[in-house]
Amino acid sequence: MTPPRPDRRPSRSASPAHLAGAVLVAAGLVAGCGAGSTPAPAVTAAPAPPSSSAPAATTPTTPAPPGSSACVTATYDRLTPAQRWTQLVVVGVGAGGVSPAARAALAKEPGGVILTDGDTASSDAVTKVVTSAQATGGADVPMLVTADQEGGQVQELEGPGFTRIPAATAQGRDPDALRGDARTWGKELRDVGVTADLAPVADVVDPALGTANAPVGKFGRQFGTDVGAVAPAVGAFVGGLRDAGVAPTLKHFPGLGEVRQNTDVAADVVDTQTSADSPSLRSFAAGIEAGAPLVMVSSARYPKIDPDHEALFSSRILGDLLRGRLGFTGVVMTDDVGVAKALADVPVGARATRFLAAGGDLVLTVAPQNLGPMVDAITAAAREPAFAARAQDAVRRVLALKEQQGILHC
Repeated sequence: MTPPRPDRRPSRSASPAHLAGAVLVAAGLVAGCGAGSTPAPAVTAAPAPPSSSAPAATTPTTPAPPGSSACVTATYDRLTPAQRWTQLVVVGVGAGGVSPAARAALAKEPGGVILTDGDTASSDAVTKVVTSAQATGGADVPMLVTADQEGGQVQELEGPGFTRIPAATAQGRDPDALRGDARTWGKELRDVGVTADLAPVADVVDPALGTANAPVGKFGRQFGTDVGAVAPAVGAFVGGLRDAGVAPTLKHFPGLGEVRQNTDVAADVVDTQTSADSPSLRSFAAGIEAGAPLVMVSSARYPKIDPDHEALFSSRILGDLLRGRLGFTGVVMTDDVGVAKALADVPVGARATRFLAAGGDLVLTVAPQNLGPMVDAITAAAREPAFAARAQDAVRRVLALKEQQGILHC
């Protein structure tokens, strides 16, 4: 995501069948934490992990996509290789108007767009931009339209027609009301053509860090500092968005609550605390159980899980932990890899191919000019059969998500 903007207005007060069966948990692990119940099918604990702090496998264990429908299969079969690979990239488009660079990228039919710079654009203006973008970039396969609509200082669409959403620290105080609130916010998104919200933040901020946690705590993006409170709020937010027909996105797996620096503006961000056994993973398990079809992966490093790779390039984190132990079967996407300082030393094309090779599905870049180099790199890498098979699975996952969201029709 782009770095949060300084808040310009006080927040208003909040008003008082999924990708499946991911993780079953024992409720007793967080009993007595004082979190309110929520109408969403929330999870309160993670599966009991094995004793090892890091999975032993070093190759992707990504399961094949759930059985593809006839529509997904037919769509996949009629696409050229280049059209398939563009499905794996989401590019930035201004919510108030399409730039020449974005228009050039849309002509190549990317898998989706992320709306940026929408702080003053009205809902009518956003609708026109989305309609125009779909007419160009989604003429053959409709695009997934996404936005960073968390609340507080991370709310990309906040012009006339959009509710001013309170920060997650306020949202998390009342999980019972949150599902209804999220349904309202989600309906505003769906009404302008947004089909996926890059929210909620499932990170549990270490209370010892607080606002010293630059990516999350500094901006109040967390539901709380205790997983027993965060998990129900995550489940409620996910449930509300799904009620509105908008796909929620859990972020930033496996968590940014233990770091001091922000991967958007700092290189070599390292979490020395989080392991495959960390209780903080329960909030992600809660979102998966509630039906979140998207998980956004962090660009930080987690030496206790994989000492050699950033999370988005780690098959241990994407395959063994997220897919294997947490049972996630949906679409795995990156945080922004276009302007993130954490990835400045990685060639643009390699940001895409290394992520896909590790088990990811959807690459997010706010820089639309990155689409060409990324597709070129994927095309070259796909000459190798194992990589080609992995990328083909990713395309099918993305198409299945589009069908689930009601935007892919045959």
